[in-house]
Amino acid sequence: MARLKVLIVDDMSSVRKFTTYGLEKNHPNLAIEEAANGKEAQTLIENTRYDLILCDWEMPSMKGDELLEWVRKDSATRDVPFIMITAKNEKDDVLRAMHLGVNGYIVKPFTIEALLQKMATVDRKFDRRAFERFDVCGDVTLHFRETVARGELTDVSMGGVLGIFSIKNHLPQILEKAVADIKLEKGPKAAGLEGFVIRVQAAQAFLDTENIKLAIKFLENAPDKTNDLKAVVNSISVS
Repeated sequence: MARLKVLIVDDMSSVRKFTTYGLEKNHPNLAIEEAANGKEAQTLIENTRYDLILCDWEMPSMKGDELLEWVRKDSATRDVPFIMITAKNEKDDVLRAMHLGVNGYIVKPFTIEALLQKMATVDRKFDRRAFERFDVCGDVTLHFRETVARGELTDVSMGGVLGIFSIKNHLPQILEKAVADIKLEKGPKAAGLEGFVIRVQAAQAFLDTENIKLAIKFLENAPDKTNDLKAVVNSISVS
């Protein structure tokens, strides 16, 4: 699965680092590059096709509105989604950005969640709910509050996991919290992934079936656990 290429343009390194870290932590499928001003961004844009540009307004060498105007005048880049992230929130500023062809406008200070929502609004391919799922063979263990369920892994994504389990001991409830451990038949593993049950259904169409399918939606996990999950998903996507 090819990663979506995002360019962050801001003269403040702290803002670039905050944005890069937040996006990488919360979205699994981004390849992010940074530029400190519009001139640096121009050089990168001339050599790389980006799926999205996130740009500050007030910068040395070339301001954000000037970069936006340049991007829109070039036939090779005029359709690239462009979100302005700036402290400038006067009506005239917003209208100028809209006139130049901006796709989205976020006022500083901002949250990563607000940025992710804006990105999904601008282009649906940035919607985290659209995580690609992969059919796999492996084991999955779910740790509930009072019991542990071990089952067969059937598919996995950065958003969650699906498996088949026995119902002899414990029938989970929708929204019940769980911690998942994933081990591929051939490949890496990920442990301690926090989530909750979003689906419970019979694995076979028989009244006396002892097996159920459980779907777990992952919560926001620590960076190390998220990286382990990325390794699992990436190993499947390139196999």
